[in-house]
Amino acid sequence: MDVRLGAFVLADLPETFEKEDGETVKFPKDFGPKSLPMLELFVLSKFPSTEAILEAENRRFFEGLIRYLGETYLRAIGGVWDHDETTGSGMPFIRPDTEEGPAAGEPIPLVGIVLTAVDQRSAEVFTAVLNKARELLGGDGLPRRKCTGLSLGMLTAENSSEEEVEFLSRFIGTVEPGIAAWTQEQADPASWGFDRESLARLGKQIAVRYDSPEDMMDEEETPFTAGAMRFIGETIRRTCFGQWRYGTDLEADDPRSRQPYVRFVIGDQNLDLVPWRLIQAALDDADAIASALEAVIEMRENEAAEAESETDGEGDGED
Repeated sequence: MDVRLGAFVLADLPETFEKEDGETVKFPKDFGPKSLPMLELFVLSKFPSTEAILEAENRRFFEGLIRYLGETYLRAIGGVWDHDETTGSGMPFIRPDTEEGPAAGEPIPLVGIVLTAVDQRSAEVFTAVLNKARELLGGDGLPRRKCTGLSLGMLTAENSSEEEVEFLSRFIGTVEPGIAAWTQEQADPASWGFDRESLARLGKQIAVRYDSPEDMMDEEETPFTAGAMRFIGETIRRTCFGQWRYGTDLEADDPRSRQPYVRFVIGDQNLDLVPWRLIQAALDDADAIASALEAVIEMRENEAAEAESETDGEGDGED
């Protein structure tokens, strides 16, 4: 989510936009309510009809737009992402907070909102939906809890390069299909899960299968190593809330250079794990991959404990 949304913001939203009166203004990309009218105008300038935005070639933009719109609503009114195949569209939607409680509101169907906006062509739909949701919050119309949107830092022009965004825009879409195809080639495919036990089994398999990193790079072994790298990275990313990144503009001896890796933001520090390096480590220590997962879990637990301790301390001070 964070990588694809970041790619959408960088690659699909313009830096400036020409308003109907001919004035050129900076395009806001801050997930703030004030960005909604400009965003809707931009969408209307790109798509003359609902049929146009639903064309297959525009699917990536449409999905990015839904991500941006949903994250903007979450920051303004609170709520959670949700998904229900029974709704028919099979697309994610928002369950907003209301004065009755967290996520207590009726679903906000993002797909329907976008299609309505393109059909009505008033450039007022995105904001109208937000204003209605704010009314249901009661009081001053402000969310009762902190931002419920993405907490991890997204790709931005400041922390990434065009090359990284381009690579990840292609790579992310291959992760889950690649893992699915890879597991089908393994013994007992259904037994592979995104968990420590599977990583431990993979480590043992690598230690037996290869004698050196060069063996892994043999053309016949490419499908196995490519699938294993995706499986390792995605398992640790899901378990410990990380983000796929790609190493550009790094020294050649940096293990992240020209490699997909997973970044974890822990406190004010970045922790980067490179699946290719973990596979190599398994040659000497079959437990290296599973141990990497355990290490990140421990760091996450320590981070949570420290945050809870600080919160308790603030409460004691107030008493």
